[in-house]
Amino acid sequence: MYALKVQVNDEASIIAGADDLGVLHATVNCVGMLGKSSRPLREDESADLFITVGGLTARASGITDEHLTWMSQKPLKIGDVISVEVFDTINADAPVLGKEAEKRKHDEREYFEHCKKVYLRLRAQYEPQ
Repeated sequence: MYALKVQVNDEASIIAGADDLGVLHATVNCVGMLGKSSRPLREDESADLFITVGGLTARASGITDEHLTWMSQKPLKIGDVISVEVFDTINADAPVLGKEAEKRKHDEREYFEHCKKVYLRLRAQYEPQ
């Protein structure tokens, strides 16, 4: 299976992966006031830096898929060094969190009815009389 070996600074690395994944990611986020020309949404806004490592299973039909998390919004600071290695392995660390994934709706009529319901609920808000 494919896996990601993720390390922040000199901390112990984690190995994220599972043999039933369809998605595996390591995402570094920098959000907020990131430069002197940035415009804050709030007066007290600062930069929010973090890393998340997770995935989504792609299990056989009839088996519930899950969003898996190995590292959840771990705070980062300027100067942190993050390494990510992509490799093939038979062993990985167990995720720290698993959450049932919502099922995708493939029924066109059901999707139409959903859109219609939302449209009718929001119509007055967005369309002048």
